[in-house]
Amino acid sequence: MQRILAAVLIAACASTAWAQKSKSGNSAFDAMDKNRDGGLSKEEVVGDKELSKRFTRFDADKDGSLNVDEFIKANQDNDKRVLADSAITTKVKALLLVEKGVPSASVSVETYEGRVLLSGFLENDAQIAQAGKVAAGVSGVKKVQNNLAVK
Repeated sequence: MQRILAAVLIAACASTAWAQKSKSGNSAFDAMDKNRDGGLSKEEVVGDKELSKRFTRFDADKDGSLNVDEFIKANQDNDKRVLADSAITTKVKALLLVEKGVPSASVSVETYEGRVLLSGFLENDAQIAQAGKVAAGVSGVKKVQNNLAVK
């Protein structure tokens, strides 16, 4: 009888400990939480460039780890950045399509955090300058890196 009682007591304690280390309900968070402590350390997020970049800003309680809510807010912030960058890229490409004298099919446009990178080959320096001017005129563009070159 004492052995059964001891086994039940051990099982109860083990299940309580397991419940404390239960999954968060966010599969992306749980996959990164390697030590299952319910928080993400800087070391655990190092493989995610965008999350690493936002770590300090979204560690609201300044405890050196991200809880699930902080993790979600950091990812939502990155999602907003991606949407804003996509909108800028789309606007630049659209304006280049209607810009007379600039062969837009020859221009590659990439955007990261409001910085636009133009690359490709155009026929002359005037076209290159015009493409840069078009990109710079788009709302939300912080900087244009014009890597266009003459064929």
